[in-house]
Amino acid sequence: MVQPPVYTAIGLGFGPANIAVAGALLEQHRETQRNSSVSANKFLFIERHHEFRWHPGMLLPGARMQISFLKDLATLRSPQSPITFVAYLHSQNRLVDFINRGNTTPTRKEYSDYLAWAAKYVQDQGIVVAYGENVTAIKEEDEGTVQIHSTVLATGETRIRLARNLIISPGGSPRIPRSIQAILPHPRIIHSSSYLSSVKPMLAMTEKTNRSLRIAVLGSGQSAAEILLDLHQRLTSMGISAGQVHDLHLIIRGGSLKPSDDSPFANEIFNPESTDAIYNLPSDSVRRRVIADCQNTNYGVVNSRTLDSLYEVVYDQKVEDGIARRKGNTLPGSGARITIIPYSNLLSAEISTHSSQTSAGADAFSLALQNTLTRDVSETTYDAIVCATGYERHSWLNLLKSSGIGKHFGLSLASDKTRLSVERNMGEAVNGEINKSRALELRLKTVEDLEDIPYTSSESDDSSSTSLSEFSATDTLYVSRRYRLIPLPTTDRGFVPRIYLQGCTEETHGLSDTLLSVLGVRAGEVVEDLCSNY
Repeated sequence: MVQPPVYTAIGLGFGPANIAVAGALLEQHRETQRNSSVSANKFLFIERHHEFRWHPGMLLPGARMQISFLKDLATLRSPQSPITFVAYLHSQNRLVDFINRGNTTPTRKEYSDYLAWAAKYVQDQGIVVAYGENVTAIKEEDEGTVQIHSTVLATGETRIRLARNLIISPGGSPRIPRSIQAILPHPRIIHSSSYLSSVKPMLAMTEKTNRSLRIAVLGSGQSAAEILLDLHQRLTSMGISAGQVHDLHLIIRGGSLKPSDDSPFANEIFNPESTDAIYNLPSDSVRRRVIADCQNTNYGVVNSRTLDSLYEVVYDQKVEDGIARRKGNTLPGSGARITIIPYSNLLSAEISTHSSQTSAGADAFSLALQNTLTRDVSETTYDAIVCATGYERHSWLNLLKSSGIGKHFGLSLASDKTRLSVERNMGEAVNGEINKSRALELRLKTVEDLEDIPYTSSESDDSSSTSLSEFSATDTLYVSRRYRLIPLPTTDRGFVPRIYLQGCTEETHGLSDTLLSVLGVRAGEVVEDLCSNY
């Protein structure tokens, strides 16, 4: 039987986070050329897409990044790195042109091309990437390795490899409201992650109805606003050519769209040193409070440029309405109209075939919305729904649970609630220094919604501390400052391979962990910690 190849580390995913790691690995190898364990061919990255892709569904014309070009894959770690954005511009003979442009934020299209260029560069330098493979299982092996099973998507072939370490960079999976999930899949319900590839087929299907359309966009963040503007442009063109007025409804929970706080002082939360500050805060509850205080820099907010563009469109509708009334026209002109529906909570979604909005051979979607102020419930039918409702980053947990490796880190097969905590808290628990209230705090679930009901444990009233056996059964995982999962202390043989997390440790390392701001610095820290073993 042929023995599977053994790699120093295997990275799951090959998005920006692991491209940054690959670049840091190449630079580390140049500095320690005598160490064969950190040579490029000892590292493998497995990516389910058949080629490099970065948010292809949102590469809208003219859409711009919201961070400086200097917050790239390497500059903040090593300005002389060959995979900086400046190096990319120089290689494309556009450096002077970019300077003349007079703007520090690239378009999303250009940044995507930069990432693709960097991905090719590290591969040309010897980094191995297995594209078109989906990781299906991880198994613990002897001699300090883990076995990685993946399926070649084109052929169904199973491949098995061994790794001494894992770098998990899962990216985000589309988050869909539960009520919408119940009527999926449907070609006229799409998520922002696939917007560009899905919007034309979606509109082509609705156009066949030969009547005015009504489309719902769910969400209050940057993606929702950009999609709303793009749909408005598309539907305006369709409406003018057909002499119809199409309706676009933006459904939001709050009272209005909020601007993102990108002021200099607020942006300091994304500084690399802020990661140290947040990680070293005295308690998990304080850390949650600090992260919540900075939510308006990233979550459910829209940059001011996009807000201005959207407001101009809405204002122009009012101008057109005023002109029409003065001329005695009671009906709106052809095109598309935007309506923002605030204070709305989605209660249910159903497929309707008997609505006045429905044409023969087509169905519509009935959404029940509750006004969060008055508690009134209304029902509206839509021809299509776009969910700009963000992402969730928990797929890696299921992989570890099913592997059996999760038990080494305190991950229970039965638990569907998992949280992360800093390494220091593990030491406190093992030493019996946590009283009952502190033990309860360690079980609080902190995901996106800070108002979720806390997960409660079954401690008895007369217990004042947490025993090691009880502690080992919790759903709390501990992460080091350098993004490594910390195994629980055990009496048997310890778990040797190191597992690193990227892009899913916001609870312990702060808001920047899921963003691009600290990619280069984080990659350097992960690589330095990994290579300290060799």
